[in-house]
Amino acid sequence: MPETKVANRLIHEASPYLLQHAYNPVDWYPWGDEAFQKAKAEDKPILLSCGYSACHWCHVMERESFEDPEIAGLMNQYFVNIKVDREERPDLDQIYQQAVQMITGHGGWPLTAFLDHNKRPFYGGTYYPPVSMYGRPGLPDILEAIHRKWIKERDQIHEAGEKLTEYLQTEAGKTHQAGIPEDLPEKAVSELYRYADTNNGGFNNAPKFPNPNLLQLLINVGSRRGASRELEHCLFTLDRMARGGIYDQLGGGFHRYSTDSIWLIPHFEKMLYDNAQLLKLYSVGYQLTGDQEYRRIVKETTEYTRREMTAPEGGFYATQDADSEGDEGKYFLWTPQQIQEALDEDQARLIIEYYGISQEGNFEGKNILNRLPESDDWKINAEDLAKLKTAREKLLRIREERVKPFRDEKVITSWNGLMISGLAISFQVFEDRADYETARRGANFILKSSRLTNGDLARVYKDGKAYGEAFLDDYAFLARGLLDLYEADFDSNWLTRSMELTEEAIDRFRNRNGLYYLTSENGSELISRPFSGVDQAIPSGVAIHTENLLKLAAYTGKKEFREEAGGIFKAYSKEMSHNSWGYAALISALDMYLQGIKEFVFVSDESNPPEILVGLRRKFLPYRIIGWKGAGEELKKHPAGVLFEGREPVNGEPTCYVCINQSCLPPLTKGEELEKVCFYPRVLSD
Repeated sequence: MPETKVANRLIHEASPYLLQHAYNPVDWYPWGDEAFQKAKAEDKPILLSCGYSACHWCHVMERESFEDPEIAGLMNQYFVNIKVDREERPDLDQIYQQAVQMITGHGGWPLTAFLDHNKRPFYGGTYYPPVSMYGRPGLPDILEAIHRKWIKERDQIHEAGEKLTEYLQTEAGKTHQAGIPEDLPEKAVSELYRYADTNNGGFNNAPKFPNPNLLQLLINVGSRRGASRELEHCLFTLDRMARGGIYDQLGGGFHRYSTDSIWLIPHFEKMLYDNAQLLKLYSVGYQLTGDQEYRRIVKETTEYTRREMTAPEGGFYATQDADSEGDEGKYFLWTPQQIQEALDEDQARLIIEYYGISQEGNFEGKNILNRLPESDDWKINAEDLAKLKTAREKLLRIREERVKPFRDEKVITSWNGLMISGLAISFQVFEDRADYETARRGANFILKSSRLTNGDLARVYKDGKAYGEAFLDDYAFLARGLLDLYEADFDSNWLTRSMELTEEAIDRFRNRNGLYYLTSENGSELISRPFSGVDQAIPSGVAIHTENLLKLAAYTGKKEFREEAGGIFKAYSKEMSHNSWGYAALISALDMYLQGIKEFVFVSDESNPPEILVGLRRKFLPYRIIGWKGAGEELKKHPAGVLFEGREPVNGEPTCYVCINQSCLPPLTKGEELEKVCFYPRVLSD
């Protein structure tokens, strides 16, 4: 008879990542008092394992070790074992990642940390194999060694835990108030360009990540100089990613990163936050160049988002796994035979030639579709292009019948804010109504449903329940999404809600020195209260919060928002100056502060945004706000009412009032007039 698996305590959790481990023979606990009390009562150290559902090596460690009865037996005998979903608890992940980085010099997932009864870390690492290999000790060896040390050298363990915790608490509380470094954005861009891979795009060598924060900073600063090397490198990077295997050539959307330096072989998981940020970057690429390739990438990625990552209620799911049926990338791979069986001869030939399909394959004997070979010399005619499109659509339908990768259906507030921004910006540039409707539904869902029982914003929504107190990222990214949504439909309610979230973020997360915590004061069970600052795959919450402050100051005329932003730059000035890579998003905010925000205020007697406004949205300007007052709109309760005071259409025509750095220009009624007075950097002509 088949063995009956017994569920552990994780069976009662909502997180798909924790539920994936609910039938391990490991006696897992979720993070909480029950686990800590057991550790003290039984005098055992804590083994903390932190990961996420789309993490390939998390799955590997589970299959190799956590599902192995003998290894699980050691874990249960010697430790109290706690599982954490880093997407639900980025605060815990940040604290113990920093500790492991101090111990080993590196971090990542799966994170494996060993704690004493007081949650203080004393040892840790990332992935441990079941036996010694890859130059890493086997997990059973680590378990035995730590158990012996716990029994025989407890004083050394407590000393290590105390020192690490003291360091974490000291670092968390440090502040370096200084003047605002006005030359920092230019210096940072020059420094970051030294890491540019000018042969393949992106930065550094393998593994190759999209790094949206770096690209956005280089675009913002580089665009001021026209066709600068920094701007050209960003566009080159967008081109190479779109041609590579990191982009899903059939279904749209980007995978997490490339395992090589040329963007060919991806780590196959897809993350909502990557695609949200890349939607914006490819929209900006189109604004700068008019290149239809960028428009195609945006369209395919928004279609992917609606097809795979949008919940029926309107929120956006978190991730898709790298594996399907236990094999990495299986869902996305093709052989020539599969192509030939699916298509007619002419279509198969086109697909095989265009996407580099070969008998030997480029990944474990199969093929990742890509366009990396310089195929520009192959001038495909309109007839073949139509055939290629039809063939791709047919292959996608066939692929849809395969077993799909697992999807983590958590709706994470901060990541939803990023996607609301991405869709709202793509709508502004391309005017695809579906993008706007998807963004609007997502925003309404989060504002209404992602709420705790006391009405506070929640971190996560899943299966009809909102849970987990929201972090700074959640407030800031959602507020940013609502600002971008306002510039899509000019519903003043979005501005009002964005301002409310921003003011609440100040109250909940700011400390007296101008720094911002990641968590609210309620995170008292933590050994230290972590600060926001360093970018990860997403920008830091304090960076986006600061941009929100600057934009809201421009919209509302409230000087205290701009003053708050200035205080943040002073508080983080030393960190920004010493770590351009880690603080790229905050440096972008600093550049916005230094350059000033261009204000474009439109008034008309129409019920829809006038063409002069629509034309402006198609252009790239890194730091601008747009307001519009249409026919009969009341301004008494409008949060940006100050922008519209005394401004009326000239001669009955839609009119734009432009102010740059507190200096206003004469009112304009023609698009060509607007283009003359504003700097629109272009790399290619339309």
